[in-house]
Amino acid sequence: MALTFMSLQELIREDFLTCKICYDLYTVPKILPCLHSYCQLCLEPLVRDGGLQCPECRLQTDVPGGASSLKTNFFINSLLELFQIKHNRELACTVCSDAQKILTATARCLDCKDFLCQSCTQGHCCSRLTLHHKVVKLEEFLAGEYDAEMRLLQELCCQDHQQEALRFFCDTCSAPICRDCRMLDHFQHKVVSMANAVQRERPSVEQLIDSLAGTITCISEQEKAVEEAIDKLKTSGENIKERITKYVDDIISYLLAQKEAVLGELSAFLIQQMEGCRLVKEELQSQRDKAISTREFSQRVLYVGKDYEILHLEGMIRNRIQELQTYIPRKLESQIPELAIAWDQPEMLSEAALFSLVFPREQPEGDLETVFEPDSEASASPSEESEDDPVLPLDSEEDSCPNCEESAPDIPDKNPSCCSRRSKRPKRVCTFEVDQCCSQAKPNITGIAVLPHAGGILLLDQENDEIKQYSAGGHFQQSIPLPDSDGVFCGVSVCGDVLACSSDSFLFFLTLEGKFLRKLLLRGSESSYAITSYEDSYIAVSEGTLCSISLYSPSGHCMGRVAPTGYHGGKFLFIAVNDWEEFIVSDFIKKQIVIIEKSGLILNVLKTSHSLLTKPFSVCVDASSNIFVVDQLKVIKLSPDGETGEVVLSNQSRLKRPRVLAVDDGGRLVLVQEDGYVHIYCF
Repeated sequence: MALTFMSLQELIREDFLTCKICYDLYTVPKILPCLHSYCQLCLEPLVRDGGLQCPECRLQTDVPGGASSLKTNFFINSLLELFQIKHNRELACTVCSDAQKILTATARCLDCKDFLCQSCTQGHCCSRLTLHHKVVKLEEFLAGEYDAEMRLLQELCCQDHQQEALRFFCDTCSAPICRDCRMLDHFQHKVVSMANAVQRERPSVEQLIDSLAGTITCISEQEKAVEEAIDKLKTSGENIKERITKYVDDIISYLLAQKEAVLGELSAFLIQQMEGCRLVKEELQSQRDKAISTREFSQRVLYVGKDYEILHLEGMIRNRIQELQTYIPRKLESQIPELAIAWDQPEMLSEAALFSLVFPREQPEGDLETVFEPDSEASASPSEESEDDPVLPLDSEEDSCPNCEESAPDIPDKNPSCCSRRSKRPKRVCTFEVDQCCSQAKPNITGIAVLPHAGGILLLDQENDEIKQYSAGGHFQQSIPLPDSDGVFCGVSVCGDVLACSSDSFLFFLTLEGKFLRKLLLRGSESSYAITSYEDSYIAVSEGTLCSISLYSPSGHCMGRVAPTGYHGGKFLFIAVNDWEEFIVSDFIKKQIVIIEKSGLILNVLKTSHSLLTKPFSVCVDASSNIFVVDQLKVIKLSPDGETGEVVLSNQSRLKRPRVLAVDDGGRLVLVQEDGYVHIYCF
């Protein structure tokens, strides 16, 4: 009430009585379901195809009858009436004024709603009919002192009976009515007084209004959370920019320092070698000059000299010539330098991004799944090289660890992570070519799995959308067609009696005969995901740049997620799991092997800087938890903890390089090559 008394005119004009479209006082105000009001004439141009969109909140409202069919805002109308009465400061007496004589009003009767001049005011107060009416001074009335009383005395008249005020409420029709309406059209309806109806409905309306406080608080908290998220986003963005800039600056400084160092070393080496070559050259030139001079002098003596002169000098000439002929030139210790670049792998610049953004995502409702992505090198065009045996076991010093030298037996090994005791040489027991007699295109094997207990081998042929099944001896048994998919299939695994295959962002579940069971959407947005299985319990999915692993039961339920603590910025590719439920994954970006517990604890990280690894690709484990890794043109065998390892298979032909591998129940290593040949080894 205090706020109303202070400046009701200006407050009402600005906040309630001004249309937000025409910015003038309302004329026939219409209220929308969103409680925003506008002039009827302002709303009519906004009606499109029987619909109207609120200009402020954009709420769409159906108005088949046009803007005129909307409810009239009687609340605004009543305020307009009050405002317009007080807005005219030069008010005339409405009782005695006529066209010839206009008397200025000095008072207002709140009951009669008449403006009174001084004479009419005195008469109004003396009349028996108006003796008890409340007459107030015009100045006080215009100042707003009686606005509350005016609001109480305001009445809305019935549209059907213009002289009757709406004083009743029909519960049957849910509409306000006048006295005549009650006696005529609503005689048999349930009718209550307007005051009782308001008193009945007021508590529920007040409760609804009070409930908005919680809604406003919740929205404010969410707004605050969004502002905090924006601040964090800006801070994170700035931090990433600074880190990238600093990293690139450090790399540039490092490269420039390396450039200056190697150029300085090269310059010093060239100066030393050039000086040695110069001395040898000068000595050779001196000897040549001596030989030429001796030859010219001897020829002159021989052709021009007298007999006794020739005989006199013959001994000296002979001795000099023999001395020149016995000259042995100084050995030239010249070394031609060659350049070795540690990062001389152009594919690192074209295939793997130096920087990558990791976007953690919430686990969405339902189960998610993925597919693995073959290494880009694996699909590169092979070069013409030697036609050696497809994959050769190591049997020469060239295949041993390059970082180790033969040392005395009593000198301990200072780098156990680089070399280990030589295991038994692998023996190839079987070789066969992937069958393509029934295939439309040349097979492209991107996934491998073994059938537990049966000893069979499953090869996923991405090119022909099928799984080829072979016996343990390499005999073709059947082709299992893959279900329809918009993407390409990459990974395959067997979990109990369920066959799991990954295609783009989906994991398909099939029977061992190839009957479709279900498919799940995988987490993340990778183009492919690698999969493996732990016994008959679950299928593990490598989730690429999320650097995490999701576990799914054969029935398709998500059983959990393995997220390595503090591990970011990589891209998980191939995955294997040992009997201790430790996960071994190859990181395509960081080019390393990560060994992770199911709890997410990182047990070991095998980096290229202190191991045999250069570019790890496919991985698998045997019954003893030894790790086998395809690394470019070789296969590396690592101990379960990854601390020791050795190259067990190697080949210099890109055409025949290893691609994917697995270990069957008999401990035999099954290796698929780039050229489509499959080799089985036992150790």
